[in-house]
Amino acid sequence: MPNYNPNTEGLSQPKWVNKPVKVYRLPEAIAPKVLEYAHKLDMGSYDRQAELAAAIDTLTHALTLPANTGGAIKKEIRKALDKLVELNQ
Repeated sequence: MPNYNPNTEGLSQPKWVNKPVKVYRLPEAIAPKVLEYAHKLDMGSYDRQAELAAAIDTLTHALTLPANTGGAIKKEIRKALDKLVELNQ
């Protein structure tokens, strides 16, 4: 017998541009990154070249910092490396 008054409180529909959608099982450890990547692809906003350019800009900026800036160079290089590692995965 169908339920004509379903309790849908608290439920939300994911907003995917490309439809139909398919459900996949993912390990919990990587699910947030996979979903973030999938949403970027779905929205058409993922641009690998732009991401690489941002990492290159960060490294270029790090080269201009003076040597005695209290770890600022390391911080900028770490930010760029994190971006490159993310792109490589």
